[in-house]
Amino acid sequence: MVGMERRYQGRYRKPSQRRSYQDKDPRKKKQFIKKHRELVILDLLLHGHPEENKPTWLKEPLAQVITFPDFVLYEVKMNRDSEIKVQERNTYENFLNARKLGDVLKKIDFDDLTPTAKALLQPILEAEVGNHEEQFINFFNNSTSITPRMHSLKLIPGIGQKHMWEIIEARERQRFVTFKDISDRTSISRPERQLALRIIKELQREGIKYYLFSKTKAYE
Repeated sequence: MVGMERRYQGRYRKPSQRRSYQDKDPRKKKQFIKKHRELVILDLLLHGHPEENKPTWLKEPLAQVITFPDFVLYEVKMNRDSEIKVQERNTYENFLNARKLGDVLKKIDFDDLTPTAKALLQPILEAEVGNHEEQFINFFNNSTSITPRMHSLKLIPGIGQKHMWEIIEARERQRFVTFKDISDRTSISRPERQLALRIIKELQREGIKYYLFSKTKAYE
């Protein structure tokens, strides 16, 4: 299983109840983003997070971002006076050098995102999956069983037992080469959408035992 997860991550908590915005676990390590990582701005909070229990004048402006290819959500300090924009994409190093972003404040989960960030996340993920089609095609071609009763294909939203066998039988006849090839030879109409939905489930964390694509759990 470990080998499988590493292969598919490639380039790419189930808490008893959700903690408040400011709750911190002192045992968790300090978070950082590697400078070469690419990230996309999901939302800009010029007056800090609305759930942060501080006076407005003490709140720091921040950006909510997702990093690639590890698919992790963060809140990062931002320069209020910079011309940074929502959906802007660059390496973390370039954002730092342009004085648009600063230090990482913390790693966050899907539920911590603003409504704007949540709305943008799926189309951004679908585009990212499409931009790295070959890597994700490898998942459909090489995925294996996690346990005797669970195949990794069935972790993808919309893929049940019937679809799983359909995919396995099709790839045994001939390996998939594109998402369109998958759509043409199986009943999976939009593989990139279903992969994006799986990444979102991993970012939501609730009830997730296996992480195929996001390293949000591994970074804790």
